Amino acid sequence: MTNIKMPKYKNKIIWIVLSISIFLPNFVNAESSLIVRPQVGYGYMDSSSLSNNGSINHVGLRILLNTGENKRYGLEATRFHLNNAKSFGSLGIVLEQRLWNWFNMSIATIGYFNYKIGSKNPVGLMTNLGWEPNSYKNFKPFITYRNDIIFSEDIDIVYSISIGVTFVF
Repeated sequence: MTNIKMPKYKNKIIWIVLSISIFLPNFVNAESSLIVRPQVGYGYMDSSSLSNNGSINHVGLRILLNTGENKRYGLEATRFHLNNAKSFGSLGIVLEQRLWNWFNMSIATIGYFNYKIGSKNPVGLMTNLGWEPNSYKNFKPFITYRNDIIFSEDIDIVYSISIGVTFVF
């Protein structure tokens, strides 16, 4: 039987390659890496601090990354327009999950900008509950009930329905 000796540096190279392959993400089994989600919505704002209850619409964009089969995280930017032509924006961090391949839910911490003239920019909490079918691989419509709770001088709440499309890259 022949006794073949490998140089010491080859053993180190094999160990390094095996170590790297163990800790690298499994790109072959990854569902996708980037999700872009434009959305529009219409609803009602219950505001005591703005003294302006009434209809509100919004348009926004989410950019999400997958962390597994049904969990995502990312950023959302939205522009709100009140019925009296006043508008304000929001930007926040979103955590999202899909259950049963159709039920979409998310929660976010949001900062609201230009909310009131001459005041600080308030923070808030946004939640979504809705439907997102798993019918197409790279293109999925969705509809959600959105609830924004804005911690201004008083607590203001926006109730709305959002519709949009999910693009998976």
